[in-house]
Amino acid sequence: FWILIIALILRLIHPLLRFSPSNYALIYAALMVAVVLPSMGFGGYFIPLIAGVFYYATPENNWSDLIWPHIPAWAAPRDLESIRQLFEGANAGTPVPWSLWAGPLLWWGLFMLAFFFVSVALISLVHHQWSRQERLVYPLAAVPNLLLDSLENPSRSILKNKLLWFGFFAAWILPTMNMLDQVFDFEIIQGFSIPGYSIEFRKIGLSYGLNTDLLVVGLSYLVNLNVLFSVWFFHLVIAAESALLNWLGIALPLPAQPHAPNNVLLAHQQVGSLLGIVAISVWISRDFLRRQWRQIAAGGRDSTNPISPRFAALLGLIGLVYMTGFLYQCGLSMIWSIVFLLTALLFFFAIARLLAQTGIGRLRAPTSVPPVLTNIFGTAPFGAQGLTAMGLSMVWTADLQLFLMGTLAHAFKVCEPTRLRISGRKLVFFLTGAMVVGLLTTVCSYIWLGYRHGLIHGYSWYFVSSPQYHWSWVANSINNPNPAQGLAIIFLLIGVGLTGLLSLAQYRFAGWPLHPVGLGVALTNTVVIDWFGIFLAWLIKLVVLRYGGISLYRLLLPFFIGLILGTSVGIGGASLVYAFYYY
Repeated sequence: FWILIIALILRLIHPLLRFSPSNYALIYAALMVAVVLPSMGFGGYFIPLIAGVFYYATPENNWSDLIWPHIPAWAAPRDLESIRQLFEGANAGTPVPWSLWAGPLLWWGLFMLAFFFVSVALISLVHHQWSRQERLVYPLAAVPNLLLDSLENPSRSILKNKLLWFGFFAAWILPTMNMLDQVFDFEIIQGFSIPGYSIEFRKIGLSYGLNTDLLVVGLSYLVNLNVLFSVWFFHLVIAAESALLNWLGIALPLPAQPHAPNNVLLAHQQVGSLLGIVAISVWISRDFLRRQWRQIAAGGRDSTNPISPRFAALLGLIGLVYMTGFLYQCGLSMIWSIVFLLTALLFFFAIARLLAQTGIGRLRAPTSVPPVLTNIFGTAPFGAQGLTAMGLSMVWTADLQLFLMGTLAHAFKVCEPTRLRISGRKLVFFLTGAMVVGLLTTVCSYIWLGYRHGLIHGYSWYFVSSPQYHWSWVANSINNPNPAQGLAIIFLLIGVGLTGLLSLAQYRFAGWPLHPVGLGVALTNTVVIDWFGIFLAWLIKLVVLRYGGISLYRLLLPFFIGLILGTSVGIGGASLVYAFYYY
């Protein structure tokens, strides 16, 4: 938003200062890569997990015997005193031991670069199918595309619409007033927020939150009605299923599963739905994928692809080889390294597709990858070495909420070659540069801040709770091995079957109201928090289309775009004020 404002001002000053729309799109694409790295996509788990397994080891948890011997020397630093200083802060004047971290940073950095190449390859190969053939909505790319239109043709900019600014200020004022309250302690505006309530059925332990987020309302207004209905309807139904199963005592006798809902069986049901969605997506695009394969074999350019298929396949192959070798060196056998990698990529691919359909910005997988495999195959095939390798993989597969495939899908949507003249090689070069700069900035910042201030004084989830949460699962799995869980497999198959039936009904019956997308995300924390906002947007859009038709929908669209833009600018501006005020 601010880059656009500056670009429009420069354009008024002198024609030579005009900002190219292609450069604007490239900046957005680079941000979509860089935004993944500092927090949930990598940095928030990387340093705390590979160092926290040593810092949080105690005689009681016995990690030094259960886990330490299985961690490769190249994957994590071993100097216990230096790790203590990282978490608690070093004495003034003590230099940061960069040499201690050089090896792990190199190998993990190359791993993330390989993961980036695989993500670029997969998303670029299906982009035209998703964007042009199936016409997925990409709600998260709507505002960037409209801002790009404003730069290309300022005379018809959506920023001239009064409804947009009404929605903008309605959403902007909430985070701004909260910031003023916290920073300046204005009593007149204390507690300025939209209140949240809940509906509870205490006898069976069922509750539905009624939180409202204007950003969610704005984004959801752009989504198809059947997709919106599916998300909130299946949340209500499957939350009731979860409460009923818990009430009846139907659950798996397993330790806490990382990032799973209260009933682990329903995590597997949602995983089954995700796998079904991937299978259906591949089946729908089978003709398109055949053409892509022929282009990979024959070479040549294709104007519909952000990157040439052969170049994308080469990038993907390089990335897959390195990622598989990395997992093998961590301690998984070659077969299990391939199975683990393919399972993780299926998760990421499915959530990226749902992200493009639903616009739920904080969308995440129903659970992390390691417990799914141990529940389906048991822990015995992996052993302590393999389970520890899975613990290390939690760096990139634990909290699948912010990840490269999802952000790259939207980067390619804004940089489409049919609209902007951006060569595929230039795009990859620019994105790779953003990836490298983001990686270096992230890891160096975390390490420097740790030794200067102590990581345990930062965000408690990343630096205190998360290492204990994830490594405790590994230790429990080693101490208490479990066989394959037949009930988990049954619920996974139920998820696959329900998704297949809903897809068949959608294909056979015109106007079928339920989309299978809701089955895969019904109990993720994002939907649990935001379902009511999605419901409100569905209700508003239903009424608008029923009584005003598409013309009224388009007339009101700028207001909802304003909600998205106002929330983003408000929270971003408040964050800058917090940063300057507190630091």
